[in-house]
This record gives sequence, C-alpha cells and structure tokens, in this order.
Amino acid sequence: MVNLHSNFISCSNEANISHVADHFDYIKKIIGAESVGIGGDFDGAVRFPQGLEDVSKYPALIQELLQRNWTENELANVLRRNFLRVFKEVEKVRDQLKLNKPSEVQIPHWEVQNPCRLVLKRPELRQQSPSSRAQHGPKGQLGLVIVLLILSLFIIQ
Repeated sequence: MVNLHSNFISCSNEANISHVADHFDYIKKIIGAESVGIGGDFDGAVRFPQGLEDVSKYPALIQELLQRNWTENELANVLRRNFLRVFKEVEKVRDQLKLNKPSEVQIPHWEVQNPCRLVLKRPELRQQSPSSRAQHGPKGQLGLVIVLLILSLFIIQ
C-alpha cells in the first residue's frame, strides 16, 4: 500500500501526483502491479501531495497512471483486487496463528540504512545462519506473517 504522506513520497512537505506515480512505477517494476495498493493514511498523516488531499482526488492519480501506460486491469487490481486477495490470505494466517503470542523482536537500528524513502533501492539482505533461518520460518517470512497478523486484528475490531 503506497502511503500518501508527503514526507514519505518526497522526503519533504512538498509532493505531487507525479511523485506518487513514480512510487507506483517503481513498485510495479520491482515486484509487479499485483503487489501495489493505495494506502492513503488520511486518518494519520497531516500533509498530502498536491492534488491528492483526499480520496475524491484518486481519479487524478489513476489518470496519471493511465498516461504512464498502466492497464485498466492493473488499475482495477490497485484499487481493489490486490487488497482483497491479500486480506483473504491475512485471514488464513490469522486463523493459523491465533494461539501464538505476538513477537516482541525489534529490528536493530543498524538495519535501517535508508533515512529517506525517496531513495528507491532494494534493501541489502544480511546473511543468516541456518539456525536463524529455521527460527524465522520458510524464506524468512516471519516479519510478513507478523504484519499480516497485526493487520488482521484491525479487521476483527
């Protein structure tokens, strides 16, 4: 979910629809359009890109993405299908883990190497020992499972 808080989009208080579309393009290039959604954060952030001040402005973003050769099917996925698909999986994980206590493991500060999220680059992956891989499950997806579990708790409320 692409968060629309201006500081996340441009590392400053000033952002616009083009900056947001750049983020969408980058995510699409790296992991595919089936992994993108809009996470406006209108209930938490205080500054938004010019032209995306509320959800009534989403058509302007969609128009920008159409001009950048996004297909109507990709945009239908961005607007609803991706979210629905992911949350079906979230509910499955929630059900599988409902008896597990949440993890209190914190991400070490040294792992946060990108102070400005405008620097769009793949994170550097650290090497894991076989014992730590086993602890974190298949393909190191423990963090994803925790995030999905937390998100599912919001749905239940």
